[in-house]
Amino acid sequence: MKNNQNISAQEGYLAEEVIMTNTQAMIKGGLCSLPFLLILGMGYRFLLLDRAVLLDISGVKFPILFLVIIAAVTVMHELLHGIGWAVAGGRGWSSVRFQISGMMPVCACSAELKKKQYLAGVLAPFVILGTGSVLFLLLYPGTVSILVMISVFGGTGADLLIALHVMKEDSQTCISDHPEKAGYTAYKKRNGV
Repeated sequence: MKNNQNISAQEGYLAEEVIMTNTQAMIKGGLCSLPFLLILGMGYRFLLLDRAVLLDISGVKFPILFLVIIAAVTVMHELLHGIGWAVAGGRGWSSVRFQISGMMPVCACSAELKKKQYLAGVLAPFVILGTGSVLFLLLYPGTVSILVMISVFGGTGADLLIALHVMKEDSQTCISDHPEKAGYTAYKKRNGV
């Protein structure tokens, strides 16, 4: 990028939106996270269940516990996106924005980043929370750790789907989050420029 300008303002680049509906993100994203959930769930069942601390919670206590875990994981998830983009993009917090969309916290990066920089922010929750939840599950198997693991990997499905699309992009492509939809805008050099 020349002189730290926005790539979208430079000649010779074309903007291409790579977006999906919320339903597509949920279904296809769920399919992306399903192998991790199955492998970890089976590992838990066959290797850890005998020493698991299972809570005796019934009635509304179980869904309340699960909702609290989902809320905490979601906030940490979005914060990790922001940290990933702020650090990897080299622009700090100026290009990162947090907002509420559909009663859920959302983090987005408005700057056009190189492919690897963008992937660092997209995959930060999967790598950091995923590793943490697996370690938590191994050290303290039980009701809480399995719910944390389900929340973490269930919540990273759309990120994995977006990362798969980004990895197909050319190395010269710059990427920014789509301002309103699930996905991103890819800024590609025109041929011959």
